[in-house]
Amino acid sequence: MTRYSIAICDDEEDVRSLFHDWVSKAKDDVDVKEYSGGDELINDIDAGAGIDILFLDIAMGKNDGIETAKELGRRIEASGKSMRASRPLIIFVTGIPDRMGDAFGVKAFDYLLKPVSQAAFESELHRAIEELNRLDAQLICETKYQNEKDRFISIQSGKGTINIKLRDILYIESSGRKAIVHLPGIKHEVYRQMNDFEDELGNSFFRVHRGYLVNMRHIKGYSRSEVQVDNGDALIMSKYKYADFIRAYMEFIS
Repeated sequence: MTRYSIAICDDEEDVRSLFHDWVSKAKDDVDVKEYSGGDELINDIDAGAGIDILFLDIAMGKNDGIETAKELGRRIEASGKSMRASRPLIIFVTGIPDRMGDAFGVKAFDYLLKPVSQAAFESELHRAIEELNRLDAQLICETKYQNEKDRFISIQSGKGTINIKLRDILYIESSGRKAIVHLPGIKHEVYRQMNDFEDELGNSFFRVHRGYLVNMRHIKGYSRSEVQVDNGDALIMSKYKYADFIRAYMEFIS
């Protein structure tokens, strides 16, 4: 299990201590750091400190939380990292309702309005950790299958031979003697058996039903009865396939 690092940046020591205590009670598998101002936080990050979730006070005297967040954003942009892969997730904490809108101008994850209740704080903490887990799972998939990004298959359609990158395929649907290859915004009908596709496409695809072969990199959600893909389509999940699907999907993201 991933051990995340939580930072609390607030110029009030009592607030930092209270939030620190709430984090420790809510999660025992995290590290907690405290900062009294934005400069201290930035200097520690520049020195190599890794922070996954940051509770950042907006009004900290001369160390404005919004400016601190903007400075973090400039560093991320200069590093060349994608914003989706970057850390930390910022949760602004403010006692000034008029400044809540500023939080969304610097790609903040969310905000909390003072006085903050323990229940609201813990709920936001758990939600942020769930988001990190989701992002990390996606990044693992992209890294693990990066060598597949240029792989393609060739299909024969009414327009001739078409080369399609595997990563672009959402799913393949069986339709009588034909198969329908679904891509974002377009689909191709071909005379080809689903078994042939299944053999060729490899472990990043799974046959969730005799009529559907889904690209696991495009799964948005699933249940015992269906799989949702990125374009919003819902594919039937065979009850006989569910257990094997769970094993395959967990292997895919791990």
